[in-house]
Amino acid sequence: MPRSGDARQDTPSAAPARPSAAPPPGHRGHAGPAAGTGHADRSGSGRPLPEQGWLRRLAGYSWRYRRNLLLAFGASLVGMAITAVVPLITKLIIDDVITAHTRPLAPWAAALLVAALLVFLCTQVRRYYGGQLALDVQHDMRADLFRSLTRLDGHRQDRLDIGQVVGRATSDLQLINGLLSMLPMMTGYALMFGMSIVVMLWLSLPLTLIALVMAPALWWIAALSRKRLFPATWAAQQEAAAVAGVVDAAVGGVRVVKGFGQEAQERAKLEHVSRGLFAARLRSIRLTSRYNPAMQAIPALGQVAVLALGGWLAVRGSVSLGTFVAFSTYLAQMTGPVRMLAMVITVGQQARAGVERVVQLIDQRPLVEERTGAHAVDPSAAPPGTPALELDGVEFHYEGEEDRLPGASPVLDGLTLRLEPGETLALVGSSGSGKSTVAQLVPRFYDPTGGTVRLFGEDLREVTLDSIRATIGTVPEDSFLFSESVRTNIAYGHPEATDAQIEAAARIAQADGFIRGLPQGYDTKVGEQGLTLSGGQRQRVALARAIITDPRILLLDDATSAVDPQVEAEIHGALSSVMAGRTTLLIAHRRSTLQLADRIAVLDRGRLVDLGTHEELQERCALYRALITDPDALAGPETAPAAAPETASEAAPETTPKATAGGTAPAPAEASKAAGDATPGAKGADPELLAKVAALPPATDTPDVPVGRAEAGDPDFSLRRLLAPFRGPLAFALLLVALDTAAGLSIPVLIRHGIDDGVTKSAMAGVAVAALAALAVVLFDWLVQSVETRVSGRTGERVLYTLRLKIFAHLNRLGLDYYERELTGRIMTRMTTDVDSISSFLQTGVVTAVVSLLTFLGIFAALLIIDAGLALVVFAVLPLLVVATLVFRRKSTAQYQISRDLISTVNADLQENVAGMRIVQAFRRQGANTDRFVERGLAYRDARARAQLYISLYFPFVQFLSSVASALVLIVGASRVDAGTLTIGALVAYLLYIDLFFAPVNQLSQIFDGYQQASVGLDRIRELLRTPTSTPEAAHPVPVERLRGEIEFDGVAFAYDGAGEERPDVLSGIDLRIPAGQTVALVGETGAGKSTLIKLVARFYDATGGTVRIDGTDLTAYDLAGYRHRLGVVPQEAYLFAGTVRDSIAYGRPGATDAEVEAAARAVGAHDMITGLSDGYRHEVAPRGRNLSAGQRQLIALARAELVDPDILLLDEATAALDLATEAAVNRAAERLSGGRTTLVIAHRLTTAERADRILVLDHGRIVEDGTHTALLARGGAYAKLWQAFIAEGHHADSTPAPVAG
Repeated sequence: MPRSGDARQDTPSAAPARPSAAPPPGHRGHAGPAAGTGHADRSGSGRPLPEQGWLRRLAGYSWRYRRNLLLAFGASLVGMAITAVVPLITKLIIDDVITAHTRPLAPWAAALLVAALLVFLCTQVRRYYGGQLALDVQHDMRADLFRSLTRLDGHRQDRLDIGQVVGRATSDLQLINGLLSMLPMMTGYALMFGMSIVVMLWLSLPLTLIALVMAPALWWIAALSRKRLFPATWAAQQEAAAVAGVVDAAVGGVRVVKGFGQEAQERAKLEHVSRGLFAARLRSIRLTSRYNPAMQAIPALGQVAVLALGGWLAVRGSVSLGTFVAFSTYLAQMTGPVRMLAMVITVGQQARAGVERVVQLIDQRPLVEERTGAHAVDPSAAPPGTPALELDGVEFHYEGEEDRLPGASPVLDGLTLRLEPGETLALVGSSGSGKSTVAQLVPRFYDPTGGTVRLFGEDLREVTLDSIRATIGTVPEDSFLFSESVRTNIAYGHPEATDAQIEAAARIAQADGFIRGLPQGYDTKVGEQGLTLSGGQRQRVALARAIITDPRILLLDDATSAVDPQVEAEIHGALSSVMAGRTTLLIAHRRSTLQLADRIAVLDRGRLVDLGTHEELQERCALYRALITDPDALAGPETAPAAAPETASEAAPETTPKATAGGTAPAPAEASKAAGDATPGAKGADPELLAKVAALPPATDTPDVPVGRAEAGDPDFSLRRLLAPFRGPLAFALLLVALDTAAGLSIPVLIRHGIDDGVTKSAMAGVAVAALAALAVVLFDWLVQSVETRVSGRTGERVLYTLRLKIFAHLNRLGLDYYERELTGRIMTRMTTDVDSISSFLQTGVVTAVVSLLTFLGIFAALLIIDAGLALVVFAVLPLLVVATLVFRRKSTAQYQISRDLISTVNADLQENVAGMRIVQAFRRQGANTDRFVERGLAYRDARARAQLYISLYFPFVQFLSSVASALVLIVGASRVDAGTLTIGALVAYLLYIDLFFAPVNQLSQIFDGYQQASVGLDRIRELLRTPTSTPEAAHPVPVERLRGEIEFDGVAFAYDGAGEERPDVLSGIDLRIPAGQTVALVGETGAGKSTLIKLVARFYDATGGTVRIDGTDLTAYDLAGYRHRLGVVPQEAYLFAGTVRDSIAYGRPGATDAEVEAAARAVGAHDMITGLSDGYRHEVAPRGRNLSAGQRQLIALARAELVDPDILLLDEATAALDLATEAAVNRAAERLSGGRTTLVIAHRLTTAERADRILVLDHGRIVEDGTHTALLARGGAYAKLWQAFIAEGHHADSTPAPVAG
């Protein structure tokens, strides 16, 4: 759809960066409004467009399905028109058949039955095609959202908050679906209202004035409600998105949460945002309690006025009894629509906020766009002598122009490099020097802010994105894999690859051997992000994925950092043949990798320091020697740590933040304040809307639910147990609902008395008594509804608050195996879609359902009381109703279960694609992944459509039965009146009651869809809460203050998912004792069991055989959180949470002072890097640390572990992304501060193992060698072979080894 422009939130990078870095002559600018896809008027903000409102946008989506639209709305209009005529037939029967005996009954009774049949058909068509329309629009918006996400460039991706994206694709789209489902009926109601007014004018002008007064009163209250409710519901949805963000971060960073025992901190975060959501929702409920009861009281007041005025006119003979009954019927018919209107206003305001939030993402415009007329790169057409890849004076800031800090230095500053065809160039530099930024510019995830990047002589801004990425094969620094089979992951960029090609690529990447050892070989599913594989195994699969595409240019970003020297040597040997004649850009920290390079470029603070061969640089470049060959070259300044100032701010004054080239992060602090600003909450909103939110009463309500009770585990969870603590408020709410229902049912009884005791006896006193009594009932009901809305709303939100805390607490209790088994998207579905379905039902469905059911039962009770004979006529249709209900329940429940499974798959697919979007784009899978996402979305839509078919048949059939009952009552009642055994008042009351039967049926049908979704969601939540943890807390846990650090493995065996044929033992027969204070290096091939051994010490898993003891105590006996508080864990992937750098370091000790945080950073050599960031320690970290390089993330993760002053330090290849100089500084600093702590370190760089007190060599899950570096070399076994491979690759042993970090 065309998008119209609006005020820009983000200035595109078309604006010139600096005068000195102007584009080449004739360059047209690369991201300006005219560039790219033709949507020149789209802004980056996606802010709601003033000239194209949310309704117009929704109408545009709906008009794509005009057949469904016209059928749904047309059938609704015809059906309601017929419904509007039915009271005239009733009037005619009462006046001419029963009273005057001037017409026969049969044809008019038949007319009622024909009308009922036509209404049934129209309602069925309206429900089915209206439901189809809602599902189609929901599907299209979800697909457009996905397409928009696949277009986002690096800048936009850096600002994405995956939790909020999933929230918009689930909660917001569900609200839109609910609104569209209701709109055809409401349109029909509007027509019925209009036709009713016309008929009423014809019947009686004075009585019609009452209805005409109702219309503006309803309109005024609705307008007032909309004005206040929209900002309140929008604010509440922002809070709901914050809840999703906390859950996504905690699930994504579960290894860090568990490693530091910070489940309590995450629960506190969730409790805080849930409390905010509770307060925001309660504010909306208070506003609703003002307006909705008033809207529902107006038709009832109209009925009272008709009773009074109509009764007076009837007593005087000005109107007939039939006219009086017709008027009462018309006003009774308006009660249901007005109740529905009140619901639509609530849902409509939420849906409006949902549409605007979804459209905001759909309209998100990337800063990097393909220019109109861009052509494909053609390497063969390049003139001789043209470089394959050229960076010409490249300058780069990760910030957008408007976000840039005054005086901020660029990440790349005038960088010029040339790679000739077939040449291999390596980039080296310290963490944050700009190496990975170059790797992001080459596939054009970003555009330079100055200078030019050329591919075979073509400016990247002049050629198509697809051809750029087809030319380049990428192995990123984080080896992201998808939750598919190994085969699918390797063939990701070449889906048509044969098995032979896949296996050949795997052999080159040295992955074929371990893959064949997996349970299903190449068909083994690798889990989310490939986390069922070790880091080295993931890197080899990622390498094979790049190799199989046979690219012209190979881009390897530290592609072998997580593999052991032996495998690395084999990979390098195989790569040599692959790289022959192929242009390759390497980013390297290991000297062994540099041996593959023809030339090496040394970067520092974004500038090229030197360029040459290894020998040339070693001779003339001190920085190169420091980085690669001489770990002690920088030891001088580091011999004694500088005294830490009192606060971090003294070292990095926050008032004048500096931003050096080496440290400026990929997204500025200002750009990521809200932890994911691509899905902006308040920041991306219209100022006028924010002003309306600010003008609302403050949201200060508290749930008053004990947090401990809410978070307590409940393996026997059920709805009854969930609601048990709220029995009192629920009973009170039920009493109020019963009073509301009784009030509604009493009006026909009072009208009967008005007719029998007033009109038929020409006694005005009887009419007056009935009217005054009815007035008192209506005013009382107004008060009851207002109180009931608040009581039931508050109680429902307290239940949801409890449920959120309970689910999240249980997720925190579950072991790591659950997270490796379940996709994040599916876990998010439990906390978003499932809880939202329950929330939606509690907000708008429960009261409606209870009122409708009580009304239904009350009507039958009233029918029996008024006249048992006529009741038998009505009850004759009940057997059909029972049979239809049983069939419908069986069919629809199964269909909703299928739908819930399918939407979980859709959500998981969305979440995984957003998390791995760089890989999706690098391997040009946007189209294929979008097609698959759309296909899965269609499967969900089709399943829901089948459920919609059952709904569209069942509820209209029930309505038809009630119409048949009404006609039968008229037929039998007419003869009874003639016979004198029934009064006209009783017959009128009967007809009014049967008319009232329509309202609860319609209302129940509207909320049934929500009920089914809530029911299935509750089943899923029950299943989750009944899932036992694999690392249960001891019955009487041993408290932990400090640990000596003695570790013992006694006959330990371990298999993932428990022992079995499918999952062989990863560790077996491990007998090991590590004395307190000893540093132990674990070495061996990737997949040997090194990481698993560390995970057992951290108690991420429990051994499946044998015992792990710490300080002589069985590890499972310790208080788990207390034990983990004494650990310092640095995992392979340095996951960081959104917040400041200071917050990231203090994660394991949230109460640490600024001075302590800075001291930890200094201890691991991270201080200089941090102070180089914009805002220093206050620099904003994007979710998952996306806006920092891998090296920067690892330094912060090391500081995070150092700050907790651990008794046991677990380093899982914790320095793999650091250059040797930084690693050496980290090791020396950590050694000075070790204080004898026990350290386990996984070491692929054997210089790290060389410094350890002891080395364990693992092979296929067993310890095959154990000893010191010297002893193991003398033994000439497995370690000696690894060492020889390590030396052969170009590494040199440190002549004066110092102990490793410990």
